[in-house]
Amino acid sequence: MASYRNGPKVADGLEERYAAIKAAQPQQEQHYAAWLASGTVNCQGYEEMAAALGLALDVASGTISYTDAFQAPSLPFELWYCRHGKTTGNTEPRVYQGYVDEPSNALNEVGLQQAQDAADKLEALGLDPDLVVLSPLARAADTGKAFLERKKTFPQDRVLTWESCAEMRFGDWDNMMVKDMPTDSICHLFYLGQNAVVKSSGLYVDPSNGNTVPGENFVEVLHRTRAMLTTLTETVNGLPSRADGKPKQVIIYGHSMAGAALSVLTGNGKQVDGKTYLGFDGKYIMPNATPVKLVDAA
Repeated sequence: MASYRNGPKVADGLEERYAAIKAAQPQQEQHYAAWLASGTVNCQGYEEMAAALGLALDVASGTISYTDAFQAPSLPFELWYCRHGKTTGNTEPRVYQGYVDEPSNALNEVGLQQAQDAADKLEALGLDPDLVVLSPLARAADTGKAFLERKKTFPQDRVLTWESCAEMRFGDWDNMMVKDMPTDSICHLFYLGQNAVVKSSGLYVDPSNGNTVPGENFVEVLHRTRAMLTTLTETVNGLPSRADGKPKQVIIYGHSMAGAALSVLTGNGKQVDGKTYLGFDGKYIMPNATPVKLVDAA
């Protein structure tokens, strides 16, 4: 989802609209409780899914936290992550920007420059990756290509595009403006309450081809991201050792919620201010086009 805490000043009327949505959180929570009680939500399944990751899930609130059983993965490579540059969906008014690849989701003029800036930062850091993994969504792939275009001799078989590192799927909330969603909708608990269970029951319909995409919640994003980490480790282990003797390096070009999931799984999750549970939206997500090292090689 597009960040709403670090962007430009919102337009007239939006502050009031956002304030009204926030004030309606008690009503949103009532609807969420009714949704849980409907019997359509696999509460136990989500709890088990989180527990397998070393996380505790409080279904009633939808919040997640680390347990004593959590162990950050020991990886035989440095893991870097770079969120895509800005798009129209990353500017006000806020948008649920997930598994969508419409024109409004492409890098805008600012984002294109940020992609070049990110490449500058990686060169300044001296990063020489052994593997580059791209999300299949253009805004992330194009951010990565800005760096790869400077690596004329980089082996093409070391550039992988993986569906598993794509952005969170918001179903029929995708590309909807927050301001246009019903004030008492449970969708707002995703960012107001850092709710990892809530999700859309409707499908996103791709206007370019009519394909439909079901929604997922953040627990499910964590689950598929952990599987992606396993595949990544197996892939990197199959690469030859570096001639310079340094640890192998991997960079993933992805998205806000996908990056938040990877941050949580690598032990870099951040607690909500004054709370014990973890945040993943708003100020808890990575800034656009900024390379972040998540894991040092073991």
